[in-house]
Amino acid sequence: MKTKSHVRFFSRAAHLDTDIELGDVIKRSITQGVLSTADGPYIFTTVDPQCHPKLAERTSSDQSRTLAANHLKATLYEAYIKNIYEDATQYVFEIIKAAARKGLDPNRFIGEHKVSFEANDILKAGSWNEVLDMVAESVYRKLENERSTKALFQKTSQKLNLGVDQAMIDAALPFFEVRHLLVHADGKADQRFCASFPNFGATVGQRIKLDSTLLQNARTSIFALINEFDQKVVDNNVVPNSELQP
Repeated sequence: MKTKSHVRFFSRAAHLDTDIELGDVIKRSITQGVLSTADGPYIFTTVDPQCHPKLAERTSSDQSRTLAANHLKATLYEAYIKNIYEDATQYVFEIIKAAARKGLDPNRFIGEHKVSFEANDILKAGSWNEVLDMVAESVYRKLENERSTKALFQKTSQKLNLGVDQAMIDAALPFFEVRHLLVHADGKADQRFCASFPNFGATVGQRIKLDSTLLQNARTSIFALINEFDQKVVDNNVVPNSELQP
């Protein structure tokens, strides 16, 4: 058995993998001359100046085509890291909501993240499940506001009494942090990142090299973490049966 959140995560991940493969096919087609003719006026044969004004401005040369292909590949790799982070944290959010509906020890679930609501908001919720969703979302937002991906996964494991392997969290963490560097530091490693992950091979002030090896390592470690989380969720009967499927 697995949770429906697990299925959604890996379905989205499959679409991301498809994007990466498509980008590779396009790059190979470009380098093999499939998309251009030797004497064509545009960088690619099917460029229409009205639909593709930026491409129409490019010089029709092998160098120009190679630059375009490499930029597309880099953009897709960056998007993959950003999206896989968003999908992983969305998985955590969904599991917290489902676990709240199943029923948890309030002291463990809330812990230091005290929440309160106006009476009107509770009455407007309309049902007990909607109230539980409000509580779960508030707890998740408080975890998110700590601005620590490590704490998000660790404390979720603790709140749900899952006992997720810390090594799994540690293995995925540098790739989640790469996402933060891409968003907030133009992809350049800072002192904190280099000190936190000395074996990653990053250099302070230099951009993280986004290549197929990094993507494969990110995929392996993040997938393993989500699988570990989900197995613990299922084994510990944390979510309602309606949230499970074979």
